[in-house]
Amino acid sequence: MRVLLYEWNAYMQSDLEEVLQRMKIVYETFSCEIGKETGIVDDYFIRNFGRILREGNFDAVLSLNYWSSVAITCEKEHVPYIAWGYDCPLSFKILDCLKYPTSHLFVFDKAQYQFYKERQFENVYHIPLSVNVKRLDEIQLTSEEKKNFTTDISFVGNTYASDYNMFKCVLDEYVKGYFESLIETQYRIYGDYFIDDLIPDELLIELQERIKKMPVFLGARQAPLEEFRGWVTMMLAREITRRERILLISALSKRHPFKLFSSQEETILKHVEYCGTVSSHYAMPKVFKASKINLNITYKQITVGMPLRVLDIMGAGGFLLSNYQEELLENFRPGVDCVIYESIEDAVAKAEYYLEHEEERQEIAHNGHEAVKRFSYENQLDKMFRIVFGDQYRQSSSSK
Repeated sequence: MRVLLYEWNAYMQSDLEEVLQRMKIVYETFSCEIGKETGIVDDYFIRNFGRILREGNFDAVLSLNYWSSVAITCEKEHVPYIAWGYDCPLSFKILDCLKYPTSHLFVFDKAQYQFYKERQFENVYHIPLSVNVKRLDEIQLTSEEKKNFTTDISFVGNTYASDYNMFKCVLDEYVKGYFESLIETQYRIYGDYFIDDLIPDELLIELQERIKKMPVFLGARQAPLEEFRGWVTMMLAREITRRERILLISALSKRHPFKLFSSQEETILKHVEYCGTVSSHYAMPKVFKASKINLNITYKQITVGMPLRVLDIMGAGGFLLSNYQEELLENFRPGVDCVIYESIEDAVAKAEYYLEHEEERQEIAHNGHEAVKRFSYENQLDKMFRIVFGDQYRQSSSSK
């Protein structure tokens, strides 16, 4: 099988290429930025990408996340397009491209999968993300790195900047109180993102009218109503995630040494040790290996799925303390492979317990490392190829 891999600055890109080589799948890469100045569809990209497809005689195109211009080209050239989404929600506007028989989208969050299925997109599938345990096992820490990275608790990720404070300047007291109630309720609830269902169209129309005089919201104020709804709910999700992360990090860092690996510094977090950002491919796994407890606080719009951070922590052999996610509970044993909290207070209590019980903590980290191996790139890619190519792929893979 010959695959053309659309290459861009994606977190999973190097692991994906390494595993394609291990699977002995012949692939070539195509790297060309899809221009923003031409809108959603880039005609220049489509012409060049189409020429490469015709000349290369490829069996499929593979990309991380979904690209409308790639989908359009594959439909024109009658080549299957396999898009593996690792963002949630995915950001694209031409939903009709998903109806092409050549397009196949794989998403890691069941709630996002249901969103597309309810809209009659038949070529959308659910599959969890992957981890390259083989690479992570080969990463070793120097004595200097152990000194730099070792801590009781760490979190790798941003606290998120939000437009909400600027946005609420245009709200009257009633609407402001309504949004605050939604935010306060939502950040305490895991496994369901209900805010979108509680903002009626009439309120959205009123909000869009109110921000018309604010240049900073130019794109949002000109967007169609459903697109504006997505913008509002995403803004609120960022604000909720921000509040939850700050509250939990603050509570934990007052009690234990806490290292925050982030591009953002929050003045309200006075007890953390800011460590800046770390490279995702090499340094981040070292943080996971050296930390006694690795914290996962999932971005709120990942409703039920397992974010990549969860798999990477366990894949590196780290101890995972994560908020409740439905698919995490489905795939791993709480208290055996990882530890799941259901509130800020629960997280603080469980962190306290496992810092005092080292043997239990190490055993859970070991169990998680073994359990996460079934989410290898090889396994997930094999499932995708079998869905797209059916018996044809089964026969070719069995003859290797």
